[in-house]
Amino acid sequence: MNKRQWLENLREKIESLKEKLSIWVDVVRKHIFTGITRRWLINVFGVTLLVVVLIFTVMGAIIQNFYYNNCISTLKASGDYMSKYFERYIYPEYRSISAGLMAMVEDFEDKSIMEMQVASMSGSIAYSSTGFEMDSLYETNDLLQARGGKTAHWIGKYQPSGEQVVSVSMPLYTDDGIQVGTLRMMSSLKAVDRTLMHINWMIVGIGFFIVILTAFTGTYFIKSIVLPVGFINDTALEIAKGNMTARVKFEEKNDEIGRLGQTINTMAEELSQTERLKNEFISSISHELRTPLTAIRGWTETMLAGAENMDGTTKRGVEIIYSETERLSKMVEELLDMSRLQNGSMKLSVEQTDLLAEFEETVFMMCERAKSEDILIEYIPEEADIPALVDKDRVKQVFFNVIDNAIKHSHAGGRIEIAARVEEQRALFIVEDHGEGISAEDLPHIKDMFYKGSSQKRGSGIGLGVSDEIMQLHGGSLEIESTLNVGTVVTISFPIEPEKEEAAD
Repeated sequence: MNKRQWLENLREKIESLKEKLSIWVDVVRKHIFTGITRRWLINVFGVTLLVVVLIFTVMGAIIQNFYYNNCISTLKASGDYMSKYFERYIYPEYRSISAGLMAMVEDFEDKSIMEMQVASMSGSIAYSSTGFEMDSLYETNDLLQARGGKTAHWIGKYQPSGEQVVSVSMPLYTDDGIQVGTLRMMSSLKAVDRTLMHINWMIVGIGFFIVILTAFTGTYFIKSIVLPVGFINDTALEIAKGNMTARVKFEEKNDEIGRLGQTINTMAEELSQTERLKNEFISSISHELRTPLTAIRGWTETMLAGAENMDGTTKRGVEIIYSETERLSKMVEELLDMSRLQNGSMKLSVEQTDLLAEFEETVFMMCERAKSEDILIEYIPEEADIPALVDKDRVKQVFFNVIDNAIKHSHAGGRIEIAARVEEQRALFIVEDHGEGISAEDLPHIKDMFYKGSSQKRGSGIGLGVSDEIMQLHGGSLEIESTLNVGTVVTISFPIEPEKEEAAD
């Protein structure tokens, strides 16, 4: 393999990868945060995240309380020991508050791990294990309670040093039970808080791991279930719209999702075959009907040519036969057109055509039909030509179907307003009636094949569908606006090449 072939293969692989990625991105965009995925995010991932946050918050609080309570217990045990020591040994020996407090501080052995502060009841005499005599004690809530004869603890910022500390204060008694001072055991929480921070980071890490694990399993869930279901849904929608070539495409799965995809593909194959058989039947039966209909129409025309020899009833009967034959022939032609469109065999024979001339010819031809039904067609002829490359016969078929529908759905004594103009390189032909209109429920489906909605008028329901397909083949459009019991406006739009318009000018 030479370098050029290798580069070509690489380019094809990249294009294939881009196409697959585009499909996945499109499916993710349409299905992520919706449907099953949304419920999973709320019911599973959301609840998991909430539970993790709640559990680890409570766990962090419990661990903090454990460490703080352990500090308080240690300080309280040491304080109880020193207060008993003062009561039983020091005060009986010195019989002086000042000397006893100083001796007590000197005898304290745990100076390296905690601080002991002692003071008289008024606080005028105060000593600390870190610096002996003090000017005064920083009063905290536990110290105030100790002066009242209670043992209490306090956690907060100790203002003289600015550190976070825990302190336990208790009263000091003499051997005869008289309170002569207070004892405060104090320890910095700096080391404890550092330990708690490390533990909290471990807790956060574990929680983050659980959330990531949940997200990972959820991603696998989305990839293996939600996205394939999204592909299947999109394919089913394409099939519902009439695209019988659509198929579910993803890796074979030996599970319910895989079997569902295979079932959808099998259904599409069956529908495609049924559609093909239907179109072949319609095409075949339509061609078979044309021969006897042509013979019937020919003989009725012959009979009407000698109508002077018929009585009134016979003549009227032959006229009805001729009229119904014409109507049936029109339905057969519509069926053939529909079959050609669905098979993709309809070909346009385009040529330079004056759209306005074809439109006006159709309008004037339909005026007599409208007049016979007591309907007025209002149309002011245009002077300028509208040249375009179109299939003249098919375009005329569209004009006929639209105006015929307007007449069919107008009331006796009504009017139809018709206009033609050029706007922004598009030729617009507008047909507006003031008849029965179309309901909001029927309007989105009015161009579907065989759809008639709630209308009781005669017709196959094919004409508008065929006309819309013809307009799409021309790169144009057939737009319908309607209000029930008010009327309908149909706009036929053709694209016009700029140079063609200038040449006409």
